[in-house]
Amino acid sequence: MRYRKEHAEEIRQRLIAEGGRHVKERGVQGAGVDGIARSVGLSGAALYTHFESKQDFLCTVLREELGTSARRFLSANVTLDEALARYLSLAHVRNPAAGCALPAITSEVGRSDEKVRQAFEAGLEGVARALGEKIGSHDEALGVLAAALGAVALARALPDDASALSVLESTRALITSALQANASSKRQ
Repeated sequence: MRYRKEHAEEIRQRLIAEGGRHVKERGVQGAGVDGIARSVGLSGAALYTHFESKQDFLCTVLREELGTSARRFLSANVTLDEALARYLSLAHVRNPAAGCALPAITSEVGRSDEKVRQAFEAGLEGVARALGEKIGSHDEALGVLAAALGAVALARALPDDASALSVLESTRALITSALQANASSKRQ
């Protein structure tokens, strides 16, 4: 049965969205192609009519997910404090499928092949640029990202909300203090 081009693109977008959800919930290694394809009503083999390989699919998912994270930071109606509060929240920790992919994938990407690492690096750079526009410094944005995603990853590993919240709140306070100190030293 032949489908119109719009249908094929719709299926491709659904696969990417579902792939993003799976990657954020289960990590890179846990995001199996068969399960992702089944969740949109396809066989695992059908995924390869939309993507050249699993690697191509994963790179596409990473670009899309990290692009979404960058757009969230770039949003003109969200202040840096609001973005940090949202990122370093229990809601983000306890609902990974709705949040940023970075905390879920960073540790695994280092064990992935070069194309996946390159897609990750490009996506990370986009997020850092977006955050850097809010902060005023690309280097500080990288530091904030490292601290924030590390805090979210650590909080996700903790069994209770009180411990997780302690990590999140202390990291947010540390980031805020460091940014204020850097801004103050630049004014002098």
